[in-house]
Amino acid sequence: MIYFFLLSGLFLGWSFGAKDTANIFGAAVETKMISFKQAALIAAIFVTLGAVLEGAGPSQTLSKLGTVNAIGGAFTVALAAAATITLMVKVGIPVATTQTLAGAIIGWNYFAGRLTDFNSLATIASSWLLAP
Repeated sequence: MIYFFLLSGLFLGWSFGAKDTANIFGAAVETKMISFKQAALIAAIFVTLGAVLEGAGPSQTLSKLGTVNAIGGAFTVALAAAATITLMVKVGIPVATTQTLAGAIIGWNYFAGRLTDFNSLATIASSWLLAP
């Protein structure tokens, strides 16, 4: 059963990678500077390295919004964020991955009857406005 719950995490990783990789390699692949396979391999290596080496910072900030301490909750949050990113990309609306994750965590907090830390939300939202 645990493998079923991991599917939403894989979907989340795929949607993040697909969204961000298109921004990075789209023009290079379209102009045939590199092949699609090369771009996918390079992206897979460096996205994985980035998540492993530097993923703790954003994870700690997002965890201050509220706790998702059940495997079903983690599945739901990951699935909601991944589905939102996929839908937004399909429609053509730009979206940040932190926006989808923050929204999914807030939704989980509401569902679970937990409080959302609005100071953390203000910090996260200010980064959306102040970052280039």
